[in-house]
Order: sequence, then structure tokens, then C-alpha cells
Amino acid sequence: MTRHTPILIMMFAALSLAACVQGKNYERPAVDVPADWSTVAAADPARFPADQQPDAEWWRAFGNDELTGLIERALQQNHDVKRAVARVLESRAAVMSAAAGLYPQVNLQGSYSSLAVSKNTLAGLGLARGGQPGPQVFATPGSTFNLWNGSVDLRWELDFWGRIRRGEEAALAEVGANEQDARAVALSLISDLGQSYFRIRELDEQIEIAARTVAVRQETLDIIKKRASVGLASDLDVARTEVLAAEAEGAIPDLTRNRALELHRLEVLTGSAAGTLDLPRKTLRAAVTQPDIPVGLPSQLLERRPDILQSESTLIAANARIGQARAYFFPTLSITGQGGLQSAEFANWFSGNSWNYSIGPSITLPIFLGGTNVARLDQAESRYQQMLEGYQQTILQAFREVADLLVSLNSRAEQLARQREQLTAARTAVTLATVRYRKGLVNYLDVLDAQRVLLSAETQVVLTERARLTDMVSLFKALGGGWTQSASAISPSQP
Repeated sequence: MTRHTPILIMMFAALSLAACVQGKNYERPAVDVPADWSTVAAADPARFPADQQPDAEWWRAFGNDELTGLIERALQQNHDVKRAVARVLESRAAVMSAAAGLYPQVNLQGSYSSLAVSKNTLAGLGLARGGQPGPQVFATPGSTFNLWNGSVDLRWELDFWGRIRRGEEAALAEVGANEQDARAVALSLISDLGQSYFRIRELDEQIEIAARTVAVRQETLDIIKKRASVGLASDLDVARTEVLAAEAEGAIPDLTRNRALELHRLEVLTGSAAGTLDLPRKTLRAAVTQPDIPVGLPSQLLERRPDILQSESTLIAANARIGQARAYFFPTLSITGQGGLQSAEFANWFSGNSWNYSIGPSITLPIFLGGTNVARLDQAESRYQQMLEGYQQTILQAFREVADLLVSLNSRAEQLARQREQLTAARTAVTLATVRYRKGLVNYLDVLDAQRVLLSAETQVVLTERARLTDMVSLFKALGGGWTQSASAISPSQP
């Protein structure tokens, strides 16, 4: 035998063990993926470039440092994110537990016993009944003695059929699923926070519009009263103007209330105590820019969306569980042993003559277990089929969400352009109506109607701008957010 023979034997044994692993290795199921987004939605390549992907910190594209600060604060302090990170750590610990069976299990034990053997028995009778050899088995009937024992127990299951390795593979896949779940929680948090922030800024702008409307109507009311005092306007014109002024003033408290409620929601998202978050008023258009969004290719969605990756990880785990279930049909091969010091007298316990040991292989072959192994395999295969259907459904839902949002954003861009044209025309109409009224060419109803149209146009523009920003955030979320290999999951080391 050459000096390389032991190495060759070990390599052969390792290859033999690998060849005996039960179950098929995972292969990603075939998925019908469109070549580009234009086949599922009217996506403008200039506005939604397919040759780029969102940056990892995609929320910076809105150009708002205040929003960026809130998101970073939420990722650090939000309790849902912390809980998701704790689940990742838990699943990583489960991998260590699942893989522990690949290694020898060694235990150290020590004991002292005072024994009295029955006079009505035979020496060695315990051995005939299946007991382990020992002093108490071969002792003379009626004798009494002490027994000091210290030993090391060894058990090592040889994972010849891959049961333990498939279990470790499933546990690793479940770690991936929990990591993607943590990404999904963080992505939903960022999306909810962005939408809440935009809602607050929309309310700020509505409050500003309402305040400006109150000032205009109050000024108009003063003019109408002066005209009425000299007989150039009727008391009805004064009453109508007072109604409109009061209506505009009444809208502000409700808008302020909605802003306070939305701010409370933002405090919860950022993990802040109630009343500790202060956001100075700022209009929506002054707060954020509306960026172009790189959508990438449809095939890249399979590698970016956390819900798809999470679903695939559960599918990988289910596939490994099938192999694990198949391995239960085969014999279990183990090496067991025990060695230590045993003596009837403490003074001789640590002498060389007290040494004893036993070691050897064992095999357990399942013959009849009442259908347990068959049921275990059926459960594993059924669960795999469930995970497969869920994976396919998640992909379909993902493509639908992206397509819906691309259509929505295109429509909102056109809608916003038309509404801005309407707003320009409404402002012109108010100016003309006011001038003509002062010249006595029209009655005051025309002025009131023009002011109502202007207020409605201003409000609609703000609502559509906020809705478009909300759709942008939703699109970033639907695309899986920004993603890099180094940032594929929320880091469990974060505070």
C-alpha cells in the first residue's frame, strides 16, 4: 500500500456517499417571460429605460434629503424590520442544528452507584435478557459493592443516503426565504413611508391652496361689500361671497386633521414615539422631483423581486425535503462506542486496569412502520407541488403589477398634462371674469363659477401629481426595488 492509498480511499468514499444522495437536485422550473415590457404594457423607453435597473437606494431618485433621512431612520428603527431580521438569525441557527448530524456526537458522563445483587438470581442473567455487559450483570448473587464510572459516549450516523444533507439543504433554502422576507418587509416599509410622505406634502399644498382661496375670497368679499354700499352690487352677491369665503375657511381644519393623522402614521413607520416627528409645511412640487424609472428587462424581475425569490427558496426547500423523505426508506448506518474508567473502588478508579471500551458499527433497516415513510414522502411531494403552483402564481402576479403600473404612469402623465392646460385656462377665466364684472359686463355668478373651476383645477393637479408619485413608489416596489448581490437582504448586524 502506497502513502497515497488512504487519500484515494477517502476520495472514493466521499464520491460514493455523494452518489447515494436521494432525490433530484433542484432545477428552476421553466417560466414564460416576455422579451420586453412593450409586449405587456405601453412603456415609453425614454421614461422607463429597459437597459438599466433601479439603484440600490432608489428613493434618492426623488431628490429629497428629508425623505431619504426618514427612510434610513425607518430601516434602523422600525420594529417589523427588526422582527424580520430576528427571523433570519433564527433560520441561520436552524441550519447549524440541521447539519449537526453530519458530525460525531460525543458526550462525557460520570456516575457513582451503590449496588446490591439479589440472592435469588443467577450471574449473567441480565446479559441473557439483553442487558449490556457490566459488573452488575456478572456479580455474584447476594453481593454488594460500589461502582465508580466515567466514560465518553460516541455516536456517528453515516449519512450514506443524504438524509441529513438534504435536511441541511432545505434549512439553507429556508434561510434564503427568510432573507427575502426581510427584504420584502423593508421594501414595503419604504413604499408605505414614501406614500405617506407624499400624502402629507399633498395635504400641505391643499392647505396652501385653501388659504390662498380664503384670502382671495375675503378680498373679493370686501370689494363686493363696498360696491353694495354704493348700490353697484346686490345683497345677494354679498351673501353668496360670504358663503364661498366660509366654505374655503371650513376646508382648512379638515385638511389639517388629515395631515396630523398621516403624520402619526409616519411616526409609527419610522419607529418614533407619537408627537416626536416634526415636518415643516412644504408643498408637493417643492418637495420632490418626478424621476424617470429604469425598469430593466422582464427576465431580471425573477432575480430582483423578494416575493419571487422567497417563493423559489421555499420551492428549493420543498425539493430537498423530498430527497430527505426518500432516504428514510433505506438503512441507517451508525458507529457507536463507549470508553472510560470503571472501578468498584474509588482509589483504583483512575488506574490503568480500570480502562474499558466498546466500539462498532450498527445498522437499522426499516421493515414495517405502519406506512410512516410512505406518508412522509407523499407529504413532501404534495408540498413541493403546492410550492411550485405558488411560485408560478407569484410570477404571474408580479408581471401583472408591473404592467398595471406602467400603464397607470403613462396615463397619469397624459392626464397631468391636460389638467395643467385646464389650470392655465381656469386662471385666465378668473382674471377675465373679474375684469368683466368690474366693468359691469357680467353678473357675479360668472366670477363665482370661474373661481370654483379654478379651485377644482388646482386641487385636481395636486391630487394627480401625488397619485403619480405614489405609482412611482409602487413601481419601484413592484420591480423589487434597487438590488445588488451585496445588498440582497437586510443585514442582521444592523441595530
